[in-house]
Parts: sequence; C-alpha cells; structure tokens
Amino acid sequence: MRAYLPSYQMVTSQNLLDALELFGSEPGVWRPFAGGTDLMVLLEAGKLAHRNYLNIWHLKELRGIEVANAQVTIGALTTYTEIQSHPVLRAEFPMLCQAASETGGLAIQNRGTLGGNIAN
Repeated sequence: MRAYLPSYQMVTSQNLLDALELFGSEPGVWRPFAGGTDLMVLLEAGKLAHRNYLNIWHLKELRGIEVANAQVTIGALTTYTEIQSHPVLRAEFPMLCQAASETGGLAIQNRGTLGGNIAN
C-alpha cells in the first residue's frame, strides 16, 4: 500500500548562481534535488525529516561530459544513460560505461545522476 507524500517545499532556481545564493543565505535549510530517484522513495516512506528542496535538475552548468586536452569532466547532473552513450567514455572508460549500464533499470538510468549517487 502506498503512503501519501509528506508535506514538503520545492523551489526552482533560475541558474547556478541563484542556487548557490539560496544555499548560502540559509545554510542547512535547503537540500538539492535533481533526478530524485532515491529522494522520492525516501520521502514517500517518511524516512526524510528534511522538507525544503531546491530543484537543480535543469542547471546546464552541472550537466554534461566535456573532453579537452586529454581530460574528461563529467558533470554531477549527468545521467547514467548519457555516460553509457558517450563515444569517448565508451572507448576510453568501458568499465565506467558498463557500471552505468548495470545501475538500476532504464528509468533509473535516464533520471539518476552521477552526483546523486555520490551524494547518497
């Protein structure tokens, strides 16, 4: 039987600077929310006391894979699907791509983020 979600507040910042300002202006009050694959399960189960979330899913500054000067940078909001399909990662880091393909089902791979996995 599904439980009802507890009351919580979700706001969305316009950009990364706005997000950082909100986190800095009220330390400990807000928590980042992106893919939500773990947080929604915990919220529904009533296992999260925290109730104020900042939606950062749309922040392009935290998303994507960049390759430059023999260096690869993977943004925190990069999904497992994006990791699996990137040609450089497939060629140079096949074990990372394999791990991404074994993380959850397709819905989790399409929504779950590398940063969310590290944070949780």
